[in-house]
Amino acid sequence: MSLREFHGYRASVRWRLVSGGVEVEESGVERSRGTPVTATRVWDAYAADINRVARECRVPCHLVVATICTESAGNADAVRREPGYVSDEKTPGRISAGLMQTLISTARETLSMSLGRDFLLDPGGSILAGTSYIAKQAPITGLDPPLVAAAYNAGRLTPNDGVENRWKLLQYPIGTGKHVDRFVRFFNDAVAVLSTHATAPAVGLDALLGEGPAAAPPTPIATTPARDSISIEFAPTARGEVVSAYSRQVLEDVLRLSSLRRALVTSTSRTPEEQARAMYNNLESEGVASQRDLYRHGGGKYVIDVYERSKADGKTRAAIVADMTEKIREVGPTRVSRHASDPKELNVFDVAPSSIADHVTFEKRAKGDRRISLFLTPPLDPAYHLEIPQPTA
Repeated sequence: MSLREFHGYRASVRWRLVSGGVEVEESGVERSRGTPVTATRVWDAYAADINRVARECRVPCHLVVATICTESAGNADAVRREPGYVSDEKTPGRISAGLMQTLISTARETLSMSLGRDFLLDPGGSILAGTSYIAKQAPITGLDPPLVAAAYNAGRLTPNDGVENRWKLLQYPIGTGKHVDRFVRFFNDAVAVLSTHATAPAVGLDALLGEGPAAAPPTPIATTPARDSISIEFAPTARGEVVSAYSRQVLEDVLRLSSLRRALVTSTSRTPEEQARAMYNNLESEGVASQRDLYRHGGGKYVIDVYERSKADGKTRAAIVADMTEKIREVGPTRVSRHASDPKELNVFDVAPSSIADHVTFEKRAKGDRRISLFLTPPLDPAYHLEIPQPTA
């Protein structure tokens, strides 16, 4: 059935897709009251990331905007802990983070990455994980907006006959239709905003209004092909441009000697602001004690002191990160983290262990390469940590 025709889910209200968005039978195209402030703010701030990922996943941008508006109202720092949460690592299925509020466990499974909270608190990372999840669920939702909302919220499409649930789809709070109600209003707001905005959506509403093929499997991470079919990939949290051709060649050589074809770089050099944000996220998720142990050498302990004082003063996250950034500059970025080194002198980056098919051989080859001055493996470091001094002119 075409989405242009009225349809429903079992005994639910019926709806169809029109040029103005989702039209509910009898109530029409429902919108938020007043001007679409939230949808406008989200598109203004994140249009570039949304367009890039939507194009790769073949998901209409309006669905991404509606999900962000519904899940976090555009707050990139949003974190939600579910009942039973213990820690990010012990209960990754009990904590959602970032713009699209994807569970850490869901993001890991969807992207096949050993990512953490810091990945999802990066706007690009959250948009990648959430949009890829929408694309993964496309075979059961057909990218039909109300079905997308329910499946994203509950993890699947399941009937619910609650009296207050006109959609008859399981969603939270259980027994109500509040989640899909909000999503539909935001989706229709997004349709209105994107139709007149100076930045056009890379994947428009016509992808749903037309009779084209279903969404293709996502290709979420940009790939840099290397010779002999070896690829070095960069997650959204990594800045590929700071990894030199020399360092890429070193990593390619290690992969080639290990008979491997792929590696995913999850973290590269960081500015003081990026280092402060990473430390803040880890302090929040892993606790002060574990981070003091990690940063027991060097200047990181002074940055943690600032975190504790600012936290005790009741400051906001943004203010605490600003205080930490100032302390990092005062102490000296490289005394806090090797990731803050000048990439022109030292390339420091992490490789996701989940992207390495043969750990034993990769570790052996990396440890034996004299061009790599430091190579750390889990559990000393959550990822494979490589430091490569750059050749002098």
